[in-house]
Amino acid sequence: MELDVIEKQPRFYKQIKEALNKGFLSHSYLIESVNLRDEQVNKYIRFFVKTIYDNFYSYNISISKEKMFHLIDNLEFPDYIEIRPVNNVIKKEQLLRIRDDFSNKSLYNTKKIYTVYNADKMNVNSSNTILKFLEEPNDDVIAIFVTNNQYNVLDTIRSRCQIISLQYEDVPHQYSEDLIKFFEDIKSRKNNNLLLNFNSYNNNLFKDKNMAVSTMTDTLSYYKEMLNKNIDSDFSSIKETMMIVSILEEELKKLKYNVNIKLWLDNLLLSIMEV
Repeated sequence: MELDVIEKQPRFYKQIKEALNKGFLSHSYLIESVNLRDEQVNKYIRFFVKTIYDNFYSYNISISKEKMFHLIDNLEFPDYIEIRPVNNVIKKEQLLRIRDDFSNKSLYNTKKIYTVYNADKMNVNSSNTILKFLEEPNDDVIAIFVTNNQYNVLDTIRSRCQIISLQYEDVPHQYSEDLIKFFEDIKSRKNNNLLLNFNSYNNNLFKDKNMAVSTMTDTLSYYKEMLNKNIDSDFSSIKETMMIVSILEEELKKLKYNVNIKLWLDNLLLSIMEV
């Protein structure tokens, strides 16, 4: 497992190993998964969790590593909790479980770790609930938030986390024909006016807020992947791609608020055309 992480996620591996070796382990982490499949992300998060427990393993821990890791893999270790959305939402009640389960001292004298998958699915109440934990960190409790886009997570939570982005892997991503056409239009934006296709984009990709968020998330993933693959390209090409990524990230953040989708889309297209 460790060799697999070193090969496929060297930056991720280096960051967590250096933090542990130097004693700089943070109270909270935000892991940005970008284009990886759920099973891949789960694998890397479990590796991170086990690495933390392995690093802090000592003579006074009353459980063997083998048994502890087995329990973690089966979500039966009382000092490790995973929270996932229910009906596409992470609710306050789910996060209160962390407070209740972690209020007492560990039975095994280990650290307590919780992972919140799809952290961008936290509503206002759940975000405020978890924020209280982050504002008063406990040395023995470590939070891990996972999202495919860090900017969809509440700013007050993001600012309290050390952010680690997983690298792209060669994972086939199936995009719709409408989305592929949108990518092509952006690429040829110098020759074609994106606004001429406004109605098509509005009807097929940005009809409502949920559809707009989904389209922007996929588009951002696509351009980040392009940036990663073209790292050896000429500077002007890289610079333009970085500018588009910056625009996409900024416009995606605006979708967290109540916006007029048509006006928002108009601004998005104009901004991309100026690159």
